[in-house]
Amino acid sequence: MKQRFLNLMLLVAVIFGVSTASFAQSKLLKKDVKKTCKEWKKQGWSLYATTSTMEYALTKYREYIEADEENHIVITGIAIGKNPKIGRQNAIHDGVANYAMRAKSQVVGKMKSLASSTNLDEEVEEIDKFGYAFEQAVNAKLSNLVKIHFVLVRDKDGKKEFQAFMTCDETAARKAREEAAKEAKRKAALTELSEQVEEFIGEPVEMDE
Repeated sequence: MKQRFLNLMLLVAVIFGVSTASFAQSKLLKKDVKKTCKEWKKQGWSLYATTSTMEYALTKYREYIEADEENHIVITGIAIGKNPKIGRQNAIHDGVANYAMRAKSQVVGKMKSLASSTNLDEEVEEIDKFGYAFEQAVNAKLSNLVKIHFVLVRDKDGKKEFQAFMTCDETAARKAREEAAKEAKRKAALTELSEQVEEFIGEPVEMDE
């Protein structure tokens, strides 16, 4: 009986500890969101085409990312234009294009480094061909995978500046990179380095914090 009571008290203590930690984390997030939104508003930013508040949109965005930080990739894009609809779309395209460019740079950099260390300098030109085709394919495939959370807009030099906040599931992004690599391989005559491509493609793309 005494042991059961002790076990029950231990369980209560664990639950209380988790609840306290969650409350503290939620309070910290709320404080950080409030500070960020205050800075954005001071810089002239406002939410584009939504009845939601900036604080609510940012809170939901942060909660979504922090629920699975390893799998929810952060992607942001910026664009300037006079037409709001086109400007928003260009900001989204900018974020996707930036991801594709980083994916290419990461893979190509490792391939060239490996080529140099193994005296396969003759493959450098083919690596560049592969990189170009890979970037284009990733760009096209990722456009259908990104989740658009919210878009900010502000007036700038007589035009409007847009900033899109997006995420992408790493599992889906990796599959897109693998398919893009297969397409790119058909456009480049890689020989010795062909097998290493799959290894490099599987590594998550490093993005800005």
